[in-house]
Amino acid sequence: MITPQDTEVLIAMSQAGADGGNWPPMLRALAAHLQADGARFYMPAQVWSESDAQLAPMPEVFVGLRLGRVYTGEELLDRAPALGGAASDYRAIGVRLPQGVGWLMLSRQRGDFRAMDSAALAALAPHLEQACKIAASTAHMAQRAAQAEDIARRMGVGCVEFDARGQPQPRDAVAAELLAQLPRMPTLPRDMGQTMLLALAPDLELLCHRAPDGAVQGVLRATRQPLPPPPDLAAALHLNLSEARLVRALAQGASLSEAAQALGLTPQTARYYSKQVYAKLGVRGQPDLMRRVWTSALVLG
Repeated sequence: MITPQDTEVLIAMSQAGADGGNWPPMLRALAAHLQADGARFYMPAQVWSESDAQLAPMPEVFVGLRLGRVYTGEELLDRAPALGGAASDYRAIGVRLPQGVGWLMLSRQRGDFRAMDSAALAALAPHLEQACKIAASTAHMAQRAAQAEDIARRMGVGCVEFDARGQPQPRDAVAAELLAQLPRMPTLPRDMGQTMLLALAPDLELLCHRAPDGAVQGVLRATRQPLPPPPDLAAALHLNLSEARLVRALAQGASLSEAAQALGLTPQTARYYSKQVYAKLGVRGQPDLMRRVWTSALVLG
């Protein structure tokens, strides 16, 4: 049962999960709460202390022990007598991790842990398991975000939204970098319809789209950066290769007739492919197609 005294540890566990697995503050809070002189959180390939993490294998003393049960120093010393030279008493409990099994172990230099300390450790273990799940999810999302930013930077694609003055405000780091290259900030034309393509510089375009609520958002693209090759576009947008080739040409600003000529298609075939593409992607017209492709480029490897 969780007691009011456990609250500080629970907060530290939640924060560690939200931080993607920064466990030292939680271990310090846990050690202080249970009057331990040391706290360690063992994971499959590393061990966290109250100050940092180090690469280390899982100690053999934990092999074969049951998860969710608090083991005393006497039980642990029976399995690993060498532990006795480091402290006078221990408490350990195993928890399930997304990547395997982990063990939380507390130590005291003098004196023994109390029965209430074991009870608190057992009550906190399920919350530690939940914090570990959150940490794994947070770390995964951070990794995906970093990958997306890296791809967006390589593709030269960033997103903006427009303020009350009609000026674009960056929504990501790449958009901020692209806008910083301009000598002055552009302003949205008053006569903008549903979509509009603006050439901000010789190698920078801004595709604007008005949402149903009237808000205007945009996608910047550095035209010096090529769009993904047709096979990648075909896989990402669920098109056949011929359709993807046409989509790539249209998304780079070519007219339908220019794209047909470049791809060796008759005007009739190009129109047929374009109708198929618009139906598959649920877009209306070339500007809407460009916005969809530019945005999709953020998730392409």
